[in-house]
Amino acid sequence: GCDANAGCSHDNTTNAVECTCKTGYTNTGVAPNVVCTDTCAIKNGGCDPNAGCSHDNTTNAVECTCKTGYTNTGVAPAVTCSDSCSLNNGGCDPNAECSHQREDFSVVCNCRVGFVNVGTTNLVNCSDGCYVNNGGCGVNAVCSHNLTTMVIQCTCMTGYTNSGNGTNLVCTGKYSLSYV
Repeated sequence: GCDANAGCSHDNTTNAVECTCKTGYTNTGVAPNVVCTDTCAIKNGGCDPNAGCSHDNTTNAVECTCKTGYTNTGVAPAVTCSDSCSLNNGGCDPNAECSHQREDFSVVCNCRVGFVNVGTTNLVNCSDGCYVNNGGCGVNAVCSHNLTTMVIQCTCMTGYTNSGNGTNLVCTGKYSLSYV
């Protein structure tokens, strides 16, 4: 008899029994013994190393699906899985950097230096940090970026001086009103 995962037929000329593995199974036996093994258990079913191998619910044919953090760049039926961050910045905002979660390799978008997320955690939308709350600079300061590092820097407006210390910029006017 044939393997449980094989179809049985007879040769038209000799009437000998012929066993053929069903869809989704591969013969791993040596002739004349047919041993049908789940195709996904053999070299990942021929799928890309960054893909998971499964079977179609109806036909049991092998299906390759890119793992989290990877995108199919192949042409059907071939599945080629490429790092999602290498394609269109992983779908991140142009002013964001694409990276991956350590746990599951899912795509993470983080705004680049000088930009802040004005969207949500799941839909990162990066805006120039100076356009949001004046970049954290006071009302009497001008927000700009260091041209080399893009780090936000605050400068007191004309007529105001820095009375803060270190990175704490406090711009105060030349003339302070005091109430007696």
